Amino acid sequence: MAVVAGFTLLAYWISSDVNDRYSESFEELMVDTANLLAEVITTDMNSGDIALQQLDDAFKRLRLRRFSAQIYELEKTHVDIRVYVTDGKGIVLFDTDADSAVGEDYSQWRDVHRTLQGRYGARATHVTDAEQPGADPAERLTVAYVAAPIYSAGRIIGVVTLAKPKRNIDRFIAEAKSNLILAVIISVALVLLLGYMLYIWVSRPLQTLVDYAHRIGQGERIKLPQLGDNEIGKVGEAMESMRQALEDKQYVERYVQSLTHEMKSPLTAIHAAAELLGRELPKAKRTQFADTVLREAERLNAFSSRLLQLASVEQRRELQHREPFALEPLVEDVLEAHALECASRALSVRLNKTTGPMITGDPLLVRQAIDNLFRNALEFSPRGGSIILDVYPQQGRTVIDISDEGPGIPDYAGERVFERFFSLPRPDTGQKSTGLGLNFARQVAELHHGTLVLENRNPGTCARLTLPHRIST
Repeated sequence: MAVVAGFTLLAYWISSDVNDRYSESFEELMVDTANLLAEVITTDMNSGDIALQQLDDAFKRLRLRRFSAQIYELEKTHVDIRVYVTDGKGIVLFDTDADSAVGEDYSQWRDVHRTLQGRYGARATHVTDAEQPGADPAERLTVAYVAAPIYSAGRIIGVVTLAKPKRNIDRFIAEAKSNLILAVIISVALVLLLGYMLYIWVSRPLQTLVDYAHRIGQGERIKLPQLGDNEIGKVGEAMESMRQALEDKQYVERYVQSLTHEMKSPLTAIHAAAELLGRELPKAKRTQFADTVLREAERLNAFSSRLLQLASVEQRRELQHREPFALEPLVEDVLEAHALECASRALSVRLNKTTGPMITGDPLLVRQAIDNLFRNALEFSPRGGSIILDVYPQQGRTVIDISDEGPGIPDYAGERVFERFFSLPRPDTGQKSTGLGLNFARQVAELHHGTLVLENRNPGTCARLTLPHRIST
C-alpha cells in the first residue's frame, strides 16, 4: 500500500508539473509572436494612426494557404490563431475573425487593460468549440490571449493581441498524463513483482528459518524445512549442523549421567551379594543372595534394552519408515502377548473398537508404544481388577484409551511421569521400573505428530494415545 500511495503522489505531482511546463512553453511562444506582430504593424509617424493594411493582407493570404505538417502524431493543416488590434483607448480597430469585434470596447479585458498600463497582459477564456471554425460544438476549450504594446515615439498607441485555442496543447498534456499514468502503473507492477520475488526468495525463507528456530527451541521434533539452494539455505544447513552437534553433545552427557545414576543401585546390590556369596553362608542365605544377583542383573538387562529403544527414537527427527497399517491388529497382538500374565493376576481385559481409517507410520514403533502403555496399566492394576481399551476414530485421528483401576497419579508427579528414569512404585511390590516406558511412548507419539496424555479417573488412570491418520510434512 505504501508503494502504491508513494507512486500515486509522485504521479500527481509530476502530472501537475507537466501541465504547468507545457502551459509555460505555450505562453512563452505566444509572447514572442505577439511582440513580433507589434513590430510588423507599421505606423504613420505624422498622424499617429496605426497602419493595418499590411497585416490585413497577410492574414487574407494566410487563410488561403494550404499545407500539411506532421508534428509527431499531430497533423496540422490550418492556422488557428486570431489577432485583434485596439487603439490607445481599447477600441478594436482590426480583428482577423471576420472583423466581428471591430468597434467594440476591449479596454476592460485583462490583456488590453494591463498592456495599455505598460504591464504584461494575458488572459484565458473558456468557450465552446462552436465558436471556433470547424470545431465540435459540444466540446469546451480554453483560448489563451497574449497582448503586446504598439509604440509610437516611445508611447503606447495601441495593443495587438494574439489568441490561440489550447486544444492541441491540452491534447499534448492529456497524452503526456496518459503516458505518465501508464508508466506509473508499470512501475508499480514491477516494484510489487520485485517485492513479491524478494518475499519469495528472502523474506519467506527467513521467516521459515525463524519459525524453525523457535520450534526447535520449544523442543519440537521437526526437520529442517526446504529453504532453497542459496545463502539462506546454507545458513539453515549450518544451523541444523550446529543444533545436531550441540544436541549430540548434550545427549551423551545426559545419558552418561542418567546411566551412571540408574546403574549404581543394582551394581551396588550385585557387588554386595557377590562378596557375601564368597563366604561360608547357610544355604537359605546363599539362595537369597543368588536371587538378588539374578534379579538385579535382569533389572540391568531390562534397563539397557529400554534405554537402547529410547535412544533409537530420541535421535530421530522424523520417521525413517512409513507404511499404512490398521491399528486394531496391533492392539490385539499386544493383548495376546500379555494374556498369560493377565490371567495369572485375574485381570479382566476388555477391548472396545470402532474400525477407522488406516494409520500411516511405523507399525513396529506404534506397537512398542502400545505395549509400554498396556504394561504400565497392568503393573498398576490391583489383582482381580479390569483394564479397558477403547479404539475409535475422531476428527482425522485414531484414539486409543487404556484405562486401569490403579491408584492414579499423585499430584506431585503430574507431567514428571514422562521424564526419563522417573518412576512410581508399583502398588503390589513397591518396586520401581526403569522409568523409560512412558517417555518412549510419548517420543513415538510425537514422531507420528500425535499426542500422549495421562488422566486420573475415579478410580484409576487413563492413558490416551492419539495418532493422525496422515502425517503432515
